[in-house]
Amino acid sequence: MKSKVRMQYWCSLFTFAIGLLLVCGIEEKPSTAYFTTYASAKGGYELQAGTETEIEEEIIELTKHIRIVNTGKVDCFVRVKVFAGSLTPVSYLDDSGKWRLEGDGYWYYQDILASGAATEELAATIEVPAGMEDMMDSFDVVVIQECTAVLYREDGTPYADWERKIEAGEGAGG
Repeated sequence: MKSKVRMQYWCSLFTFAIGLLLVCGIEEKPSTAYFTTYASAKGGYELQAGTETEIEEEIIELTKHIRIVNTGKVDCFVRVKVFAGSLTPVSYLDDSGKWRLEGDGYWYYQDILASGAATEELAATIEVPAGMEDMMDSFDVVVIQECTAVLYREDGTPYADWERKIEAGEGAGG
């Protein structure tokens, strides 16, 4: 009788140990995978292309007054694009005549923007759709602005290359 109880004890202990191993084994795999796929890097280079701009926006009623300031170290060209949703038409006003709308939906500033200078204002006004007048405070107008350094052709004519990418080593600090 004693041997039967002892046998049941060992069988129970063995079953418990197998169960514990299975549970621990199942739980171990994700943590092992995490530690084996985790990687880190040290060092690197800070890119300093020299062209930096900041947007200045003033909102008066349903109009966003947009100006871009060149905070970088070099002269640049700038462009902006306005998003207001598919239900909200946007109209633009350029009193200066220095902004030009192109087919890609961007407004291009015609002058070279010197370091520290600001563009003339471009006003973007949303038109609230009929029946949505009570939601006037919930409309969001997003302005995307981009800049690119002024490049010069062989004859000295300035131009903007909006497709230009910074290559390895170009504009890298350090």
